[in-house]
Amino acid sequence: MTLSIPAIVATSDLSPKTRKRKHDEIDVVDEMPQNISFYVKNGVRYLSPYWSVYRTWAKGRWVGRRLIDIFAEEFMSLSPHYPAAACKLGRIWVNCNQMTDVNYIVKPNDSIEHIGHRHEHPILDHYIKVIDNDNDILVVDKPPSMPVHPCGRYSVHTVLGMLQEQRGLRGLRVVHRLDRTTSGVLLFARNAETDIKLKKMIRVGKIWHKEYICKVEGIFPNDKEIVCDRPIGPLVASMGIQCIRDDGKHALSRFQRLWTDGQTSVVRCMLETGRTHQIRVHLQYLGYPIVDDYIYNTLAWGESRGKDANYGKSLEQLRKDVIEEHKASNWHEQIDPEYELRVQRIAEGEVQPETEGLDTELRQAFDPICMSCNVKKKDIIPQHMMLHLHCLKYKTDEWCYSSEMPDWAVQPNEIHAQENH
Repeated sequence: MTLSIPAIVATSDLSPKTRKRKHDEIDVVDEMPQNISFYVKNGVRYLSPYWSVYRTWAKGRWVGRRLIDIFAEEFMSLSPHYPAAACKLGRIWVNCNQMTDVNYIVKPNDSIEHIGHRHEHPILDHYIKVIDNDNDILVVDKPPSMPVHPCGRYSVHTVLGMLQEQRGLRGLRVVHRLDRTTSGVLLFARNAETDIKLKKMIRVGKIWHKEYICKVEGIFPNDKEIVCDRPIGPLVASMGIQCIRDDGKHALSRFQRLWTDGQTSVVRCMLETGRTHQIRVHLQYLGYPIVDDYIYNTLAWGESRGKDANYGKSLEQLRKDVIEEHKASNWHEQIDPEYELRVQRIAEGEVQPETEGLDTELRQAFDPICMSCNVKKKDIIPQHMMLHLHCLKYKTDEWCYSSEMPDWAVQPNEIHAQENH
């Protein structure tokens, strides 16, 4: 299926794509780009590249530094010559004035705008199911492959973006998050009052019962319950990757096997705390990593893949190995050999700005200094866009929301008969 709709590009914030209003508990997502053409191939939804204006205010850590140095640091995936080239081409604006001076020093309260060519990552082509919807709360069954809110190279291809595109739902406030590859129950507040109430419940520690289902490597013990209480802390903070470490935060997970086929097991997971990647890290520690976990089920963690936190190396070496395993370049094939030279010539030469305004509608579909326009990507494998981890239930004393069991977690009849024999 192919839809060829003219791209009407709205502006969006520089990462992160949310901004805070007067009450700092309320996330308000700016208007999404709309009517961007897309096509679906082999169950994967591909969005056409589009132009967008990123807007932000100078952060404290930026003040007193060259603007192009900040771009190079904050956007590591860009060519090192891109910031200067974009500046000379007139794609950066400061305080509503086109900034072509590559030596400009950021000042307090500077408003910064950048016209960028955006290539969003593809997602699985799923229609988002609504579990419940009233004037206060929207509950959906999140599909895998898409993040909850705009981040990195996702904007339209997010739960918020697709809810707006598929159902016309706007003004939703993020209450909690699920990882991009995780599916299941996801709550949004429909208004500021509900948003504040729900987040206050989380902050003061009111009981939220969170239940997940996952499929792990090996035959998980058939005990009544396996408890893991090892502390969790960051390994690669910039990538959100965690590990077991004595100086980490308290974490408590309870696991119970539902069934096994002799090679893998489907396990129920109950969380008492909500640390980042808690289930994945605790299962790795127990020696039963999630089957398709591309972060925590690799040899970068050592021969035992992180079991018992026995990495066979220092945390610093582990950090380097994990970064190398998962750096963005691993997802790409060869870059056009002329690309870096072309961008460098613009960055170091004398060029005229492309335009005097921030208009994006008349710009070309191909951008010669956009790295993504000059990279041949590998074919997407749909199985690599999901994780066998599903949020089955969210429950408090006031309400309970649950989804259907995912297909991969449903016990085949023959296995059910064997386990009950």
